[in-house]
Amino acid sequence: MKKNIITMTLAIMAMTSCQKDRNMAELRQSDEILFELGMATTKATTTDFELGDAVTLYAVEYDSDVVPELQIAGNFINNEKLTFDGARWLAPNALYWSDNPCDFYALYPYMDLTSVDENAFEVMTDQNSVEADGVLGGYEASDLLWAKADKTSHADGAVRLQFKHMMSKCVVTVTKGENFEGEIPEDIVCHLYNTTTSAKLYFSKGSIEKDPTGYRKTITMRKLSNERFEAIVVPQNIERRTPLIEVTMGGIAYLMEYSLSFKPGYVHTINLILNTSPDQEKIEISIDAGTGEWN
Repeated sequence: MKKNIITMTLAIMAMTSCQKDRNMAELRQSDEILFELGMATTKATTTDFELGDAVTLYAVEYDSDVVPELQIAGNFINNEKLTFDGARWLAPNALYWSDNPCDFYALYPYMDLTSVDENAFEVMTDQNSVEADGVLGGYEASDLLWAKADKTSHADGAVRLQFKHMMSKCVVTVTKGENFEGEIPEDIVCHLYNTTTSAKLYFSKGSIEKDPTGYRKTITMRKLSNERFEAIVVPQNIERRTPLIEVTMGGIAYLMEYSLSFKPGYVHTINLILNTSPDQEKIEISIDAGTGEWN
């Protein structure tokens, strides 16, 4: 009897698996467009997309071997919102393949674009704020990722979009030097000074530029621990004579000047080494910096 029960259970499992395979095969054979979204680099919040993430989608249809320029309207797909349900990327209404190939453009997080040429974008000044009531935290809301899939058709099976970072990332690490006494205070806060927070997003090109008329502001960096802070920055150059980093702890603020070229898609790490002077009345801070791709 037990053998029969086990045999029946295995048979049911096999039938269920086969049914799922058939459903997926039927879906792939239909005219509905499937989407596979990934990241060549990590998203601000994690290494992959999460339930509820949404992207902006456009598609331009080829005419023979010629593809028209992307427009804000009149394309094959216009400003569609794709949302991840944990397994698939879904639009409010199903999207279906054209008889012709298409170029697909996508942007994360979802934005209701006003132009494919130039859109205003602003990184948040409080990047230590957390997500609440479905609104992204300041750090996550400042991240921008862009992807394009060229000349994709029904025969390809799915639209595969690999996202890249458009912004720059700044990391400040705080370590104790040989002469530092005690622990790093719990009230330590890190600010990024004198960076322009407004930018111009060129969606069709997948590029971003600092707004030349934008104001320099102070960014409160996201605090991961007493030793690590992060911020997303509009790509730009900072001159040495300009204060860049402020570390506040124990009621005392320490300002540091530093020259840095924030590049799109790169992480700029600044290591602050704290050393207590012999009279223990002030803290000496030295800087060690490095740059690498955002991955």
